[in-house]
Amino acid sequence: MSAHPCFETMDRAARAYRHGDHRQALALAEASWKMLAEIPGAPPQAGLVTSWYGYLLALVGGKGHEGLKLAREAADIAFWEPRVFEHLARLELQVGSRRRALDAVRRGLALAPGDRELAELRRLLGIRKRPPLTFLDRKHPINRVLGQWRKSSA
Repeated sequence: MSAHPCFETMDRAARAYRHGDHRQALALAEASWKMLAEIPGAPPQAGLVTSWYGYLLALVGGKGHEGLKLAREAADIAFWEPRVFEHLARLELQVGSRRRALDAVRRGLALAPGDRELAELRRLLGIRKRPPLTFLDRKHPINRVLGQWRKSSA
């Protein structure tokens, strides 16, 4: 039994991206993604193809919301693949959703605690302290004042 052809094309896209040919990578990722619909027999790991295409569509193609939508779909389909969550986290950050990015990183690290890319993303995101008054929103003026006071007295 041979592997689905979309994976070979996805590998070519990844190589092109690593070598700096981002437009070629996007074109190959799109071809790989289209193969999923056109060629029957795609295994469950095909969610990686959707994730990779969404990632490149946003970063290279400038279609952030479309890419993010695909990355979210991929996270639902291939929920056991850490790379899917890395792509999703990076795209969530790109559109300004730190909370969702952090959630994606946590989900990915739960699957692969030693994953370097996810661990680096986690480090970059940082860890926020709980607000002083947890029953109030983090942005509430009282929490802001108390938070600043706590920070200056530490």
